[in-house]
Amino acid sequence: MAKNISENFLTNNIFIFNSYSCIPTVERIYPSPSEVNETLKVYADKQSPITFAFGSKVGLVRLNKNGSIAESNILGKITAIPGGKIENYFTFFKRNGFLFPLSFSNFDSVDVVALQAIIDRLHATLELISTITDMSRTSYEKISRLIFYHIFAPVVEIETNGEKYTYRSTLHPYTINHDSACSLVHEKRLDDTFNNVSFDFKDTISQITLTADFVSKMLNGCPPENKYDNDNFKRIFAMYCAPRTIISKRDQIINDFLFHYCIEIGMVERVDLSKILFYNGEVDKTHFSEEMKKAALLTAKIIIKEEIELNLRRLKATYDINKMEPAWKIDSLLSALYFGLFYMRPNSEIYRRCANPRCGEFFLVSVSSQKKKYCCKACMNRAMAARKRAKTKIEESKMK
Repeated sequence: MAKNISENFLTNNIFIFNSYSCIPTVERIYPSPSEVNETLKVYADKQSPITFAFGSKVGLVRLNKNGSIAESNILGKITAIPGGKIENYFTFFKRNGFLFPLSFSNFDSVDVVALQAIIDRLHATLELISTITDMSRTSYEKISRLIFYHIFAPVVEIETNGEKYTYRSTLHPYTINHDSACSLVHEKRLDDTFNNVSFDFKDTISQITLTADFVSKMLNGCPPENKYDNDNFKRIFAMYCAPRTIISKRDQIINDFLFHYCIEIGMVERVDLSKILFYNGEVDKTHFSEEMKKAALLTAKIIIKEEIELNLRRLKATYDINKMEPAWKIDSLLSALYFGLFYMRPNSEIYRRCANPRCGEFFLVSVSSQKKKYCCKACMNRAMAARKRAKTKIEESKMK
């Protein structure tokens, strides 16, 4: 049964966004028997307009013509779709349209890898917000993974609507400075390795002592151990050794966290949405001190702020002279999804992942509702039934 939105909601919601249903197909080219190149072909169905609305405690929803909710929790729906196969998104695109404006007359060609990277980055932002706001379920291991993921996410570009619309993901400001860190000057005191066997560093997290031999070898491009022969860490270390007066406070906070994490927890080789790969699998989680936890939360908040603001750069504030009310001009579904994150109120509402492992959908829930683990009653019933079946099998195996 359709859930009706009140007239008050329709007239006082935070924003409305209009789009069109999407017709998707996939084109595969096989350069060799073991290689395949995938291209998503999409165009907008002009006969199927779509209207979205966003409201507090409701989130982004798709509306029927009569104002009732045709589909709720659009953000949770797309981030719950398993990646790896572009066809998994076809049903979503047909119902809710594409992430960017499309041509009505011709297919737009979209790189599948770039599209997945954009969706994954949205997913990572939602998960990071969810993890740091739902303190009863906070995982500092997950927070750290998502920090590294955001900072070193690849830059991708997609053109749609007959190349009239271009979306290009953006490097975080820290990353721009990080990439040129090896050209920074270092503190002059670090040159005096003759009179010093070690150097003390006081940063935004704690004080740390490093041997003069370690500092000298790192700054001269000759890491003392193979695990430090890592391009990202070399840049992190170069920024760490630069005079604090030439590094912004934001960059200091982020860089100090990355430095301490690599030195004390483990040298990060690669990160994806689900895991961190450490050099030779070496990791020491016992070093995650209270100071590091505070630094992780502060760094995560900076990353979230930058990520949302970067994805809202196309939005424009307008004023409706007929209603004498403020309004927003939203350019794409992706912007609408990030705008929903922008308007979320962590003090009163949070996104939580459904506890049903076969669902995985994020759903909007009140902060005070610690007991609500499932997005809907159906998921709760399915999870309970699955646990009952598992318990029965265990009991039967014991009887044999």
